[in-house]
Amino acid sequence: MKTEKTFTDDHQVRVRAEFEQETLEGFKHRAARKIAQKTHIPGFRPGKAPYNVVVAHVGEAAIMEDAIDLMLNDVYPQVLEQENINPYGAGNLEDIPSQEPPIFEFLIPLAPEAELGDVESLKKAYLPPVVTDSDVDDFILQVRRNRADIVPVEGAAKVGQLVYMTLEATDEKPVNPEEAVLVKSSPQQTLIPTSKEEKDSEWPYRGFARELIGKKAEDQVSLTHTFAEDASDSVFAGKTVRFDVNIQSVKELELPAIDEEFLTSMGGFTNEEDLRLAVRQKLESDRISEYDETYYLELVDTLRNGATLKYPPQMIKDEEDDVLHRIEHDLEHRGLDLDLYLKVRKIEKDQFIEEEVKQTAKDRLERSLVMDAISKKYDVTVTQQQLQEEVTAIINSLLMSGEYESTEKELGKKRFTEAISNNAATNALEKAIRLQLRKLADPDSIPVEEELLDEVAAEEAVEGVMDALQEEIEKVDPEAETETASEEITED
Repeated sequence: MKTEKTFTDDHQVRVRAEFEQETLEGFKHRAARKIAQKTHIPGFRPGKAPYNVVVAHVGEAAIMEDAIDLMLNDVYPQVLEQENINPYGAGNLEDIPSQEPPIFEFLIPLAPEAELGDVESLKKAYLPPVVTDSDVDDFILQVRRNRADIVPVEGAAKVGQLVYMTLEATDEKPVNPEEAVLVKSSPQQTLIPTSKEEKDSEWPYRGFARELIGKKAEDQVSLTHTFAEDASDSVFAGKTVRFDVNIQSVKELELPAIDEEFLTSMGGFTNEEDLRLAVRQKLESDRISEYDETYYLELVDTLRNGATLKYPPQMIKDEEDDVLHRIEHDLEHRGLDLDLYLKVRKIEKDQFIEEEVKQTAKDRLERSLVMDAISKKYDVTVTQQQLQEEVTAIINSLLMSGEYESTEKELGKKRFTEAISNNAATNALEKAIRLQLRKLADPDSIPVEEELLDEVAAEEAVEGVMDALQEEIEKVDPEAETETASEEITED
């Protein structure tokens, strides 16, 4: 076999492979035997017809087509080995420029490569948010408000009260006067927050509710606000809008006391101190998780900007398909489908994929390549405890979301167990990589050095977790076999 290869700009390699004529002839005879076994040829038992008889019966073209398929399955691995090619996935047979001698031209996507830049200079202080007593007070207050009785009150609206109204929004400078009304008059209600409680997510704009302080039932108010171009509500973005408000009523929230009944309903707490401790732990966990997402994302993107990343177009296409599948899956859980979602957003599918899906896929792929490179560079491994914690977290999450039984039923017990094991291993490894990044960026922020396992021990840990999870399944189906899949060469 003679081969020559040429690398392309998109991280693929084009290989031209020339074989001896006898090689193809041998596969033609093998193809003829296979055809004879499944084709009725008068005068011969299945598989016993001579080569020339089979050729006369089905034609040279049919035999040649099957012979090439057989030959490809046999010689393609040899091509990869001879040229020392590490493929990302299945290659394509682009052309057969000659049959005498047989010459095949392949286009093969290469496995991704990531060359990190100056990793050691990565620096960023790790400063997670601190939960204060005031934060705990605000959380408990919000819970009490959600459970409060609502009673009408006389007089002007005050902080902490609910205002019921009708609201109409009008563009002060419409391009088309017929489209000036942005929101038709409709019932609305809002809680007047303290200045500290104001949020950017308030609708229709931050500070709206507090402009109703001092207003009472039957008052009519006009408020004007100019929105930024990137306003969260695209209806108002970049416009100066007049809001005509008709106050209908003001109501008070009668908050429940923090008594035995309230403590029990919050989770069976025996006293307010225990409740506050649980709230503090939840807020700390939530805020640290949110902070970590941003912190580590910035570290990875810093390394990404200085890295040399190479990957074939097939890899980014696979990532795009995965992103779109995840979006569809999430929408399904919300009772929506992609078509309806795009209709609500007033965007075409092609535009959505081009502007959002592709960029998301590119970001995810390149960040994962950087994470893998960090893992390899620093030989990142995980502890048995980390694996067990992730398994517990995944199972608890499924139980709390009510998806445990449905997911197990959909996948089957064996595949369900394998999915949990694989996800736990992935999550644990990601956290271990994050720990390595933090060691580089802010080593003083890590108070205790965790004892990491070596590579062999880590693999045994994963296997141990899988064995424990599969134990019950094997009792039910001891003969269950693990499914496998293999890639094949695709022909253009």
